[in-house]
Amino acid sequence: MKKGLIRWKALGKMTRDEESPQMETNESAKRERYAAAEKAFTKMVERVADVKEGDIKCLEETIFEEVLQLGSILMECVMDRAKRGAPTKIVGKCGHEHRLVGYRSKHIITILGEVEFKRPYYQCKGGKIENPLIDDKEEEEREQEQKQCSHGSAPDDELWGVQGTRTTPGVQKIISYFSAIMTLEEAAETFSRVFRRKMSPRQALNLLKPVGNALATQEDKKVKEIFDQGQQKDSSKQEQEDLHREKTIDRLYIETDEILARMRRGSVPMEKREQHRKGDVYRGVKVGAVFQAERGRERSELAPQVFIDAPKEGSMRYVARRSARGGFGKLLYALARQEGLDAASQVVVLGDGALWIWKLVAEHFPDAVQIVDLYHAKEHVWEVAHAVFGQATEAAAVWAKQACELLVHGRIEDLVDSIAALPAIAPQSGQSKSVPEQALGYFIPNASRMRYPAFRAQGMHVGSGIAEAACKTVVTARLKRTGMRFTPEGLDALLPLRSSKLSGTYDQFWEPHSRLIA
Repeated sequence: MKKGLIRWKALGKMTRDEESPQMETNESAKRERYAAAEKAFTKMVERVADVKEGDIKCLEETIFEEVLQLGSILMECVMDRAKRGAPTKIVGKCGHEHRLVGYRSKHIITILGEVEFKRPYYQCKGGKIENPLIDDKEEEEREQEQKQCSHGSAPDDELWGVQGTRTTPGVQKIISYFSAIMTLEEAAETFSRVFRRKMSPRQALNLLKPVGNALATQEDKKVKEIFDQGQQKDSSKQEQEDLHREKTIDRLYIETDEILARMRRGSVPMEKREQHRKGDVYRGVKVGAVFQAERGRERSELAPQVFIDAPKEGSMRYVARRSARGGFGKLLYALARQEGLDAASQVVVLGDGALWIWKLVAEHFPDAVQIVDLYHAKEHVWEVAHAVFGQATEAAAVWAKQACELLVHGRIEDLVDSIAALPAIAPQSGQSKSVPEQALGYFIPNASRMRYPAFRAQGMHVGSGIAEAACKTVVTARLKRTGMRFTPEGLDALLPLRSSKLSGTYDQFWEPHSRLIA
């Protein structure tokens, strides 16, 4: 490995000897500017050359450590104005003359390590700037202002986007990504271990909040654009265009559900019953998943010759929003539009039967096939069995299995008759209706959404497992860990961040951002 180092040095010398005088002058200035980086590179090669042959662990760790060090030094070389020189006078934003008073260092935290940023620092001297368009009175006022102005400035801070901050967008991007998939403590520890630079959970939170808020703003902007476009178009003309538009997606699925998140006491308005009891406060978070369907590998139990739909690879997209914030329906509709709603031959919406879901569907997806997922419908059957016959009794199991058979085969009217024929029981504490009466209010209005044999015959999947998985993926896995409690502001920042990461759009969001998001 030492011989390789000698060959590298010899090659560099030979290349420089062959350069023309003009090129040599330019290269000489560059070499002086990047001398520290060249020295660091030589040191890296020497350290690598000293690694014991066969010790791959030491080799990769040495290279990784040295590359980070080299990168930070190289950043210093690129950003350092002291070696290139700066003008001695500039006109500041105040309109006064600013004079160079020296070069001041600012230490910036980057993914490569801490970088010393030496930049020119100017002081406003209240100097007079000649301007023939300014009359005597204005000149007197200007001179008075100049006497009072003595602030300093570092224009290169604005040039590199580090004014008022000591952190780079690279750090913000990575720590926000880590925070989207793990707790703040875990994210900070992971960042510290990977990049050999200390990061606290509080720093991680302060960096991710602006990113989450920017993602939420982007969502709202997209929603507004889509609905503004809809208002500008003639409705009858739009309907004709939609009818004649080529349908490139066979079936688009939309699944949605609601889950509870633990909130910090006092961070949200509390009801009387919450005020009079201790413990956590919970609030709803609505989650939606949109995906294109393709033929899956699983055959239908009700129609064995038919293969059940499965999500097309790479098509899964998520949205989530705190229920109290509002606007979830429009957010889900905007996502569906982005993912091909207008190009879909058929749209299927699955939900657990909650009334808010079907109101949302009626408003935004009126032509969609509506399905109550089978799993939740079975849960209601078992709730009736346990309420009437008792928990874990043979009678409850026998009745529930028979009732579920009716449900699976879409015989909802027979199921309703079976529930109505059960012995009357009293309502539970705090309820006006008994469990069987509540079940009748669930199955009767949802009968048309429970024709499972007809749905299965078309290859539709009838379980909102993906919506439940979305809730677990977006919310539970990240936001319902032991001891976690949120403020509305913190939750509003984390939900779009989490959704963006899971939807695979996080890097796309960062493409236009070259500065720290504040």
